[in-house]
Amino acid sequence: MSATIVPLGSLAFLFAVISVLVFLRKASIARQADASIKNRIEAKRNEKSETLEEQKKRLELLLKK
Repeated sequence: MSATIVPLGSLAFLFAVISVLVFLRKASIARQADASIKNRIEAKRNEKSETLEEQKKRLELLLKK
């Protein structure tokens, strides 16, 4: 075997490991973003479901300010 095969193989293995770690990190960040979007949508849905009386009180408070 050539003396350059082992270092190139080591570099390829190192690159593969780093690539997997970067991919896992990006997937983790994407999941966090999805959770954040899901929470915002849920908050909007809950806000829309408030009763008319609650909406009236909230608007009166805003008008007083």
